[in-house]
Amino acid sequence: MATEIDFLRDQNQRLNETLRRYQMENFFKYSTVQKGVFKGDGDDTLENSAADQSFLVPLITEYDKHLEELNGQLKYYQKQMGEMKLQFENVTKENERSELSRQKLHTQELLSQLEMANEKVVENEKLILEHQEKSNRLQRRLSEAEQRAASASQQLSAMTVQRRRAASMMNLENI
Repeated sequence: MATEIDFLRDQNQRLNETLRRYQMENFFKYSTVQKGVFKGDGDDTLENSAADQSFLVPLITEYDKHLEELNGQLKYYQKQMGEMKLQFENVTKENERSELSRQKLHTQELLSQLEMANEKVVENEKLILEHQEKSNRLQRRLSEAEQRAASASQQLSAMTVQRRRAASMMNLENI
């Protein structure tokens, strides 16, 4: 509200200045009634209103010029605002594309890391299976070796018993 009042005061002051300038430039062209109004002589309101009407024409003309100038500025600023809005939208879209590209790149990196991790898991699973198979083979070989050792031990025990018997029998024969 205060800015509107300031604007109207400023507008009124400029129009009054323009009117005074116009009146001074054309002072000799006016009738005596109009000159009296300039000087403040005339008391007749009819004469004053006629003089006021003759003063209004340049004032209105100047006001119209100023109004056209403001309309031109308004159109210019509206055009600038439209261009800025388009630029803003373009920058926003570019930022979105850039962000999407960045996210896509990040996603690709994560997928690559995941793929490498999966390959390592598969490789580790293969190694575990190989070690289990190797362990099973070694366990079987150990069991077989223990069985052979047990069998050999039994055979040795049996042979030892037979040798002792044979030796005892030889001793008995020798006696």
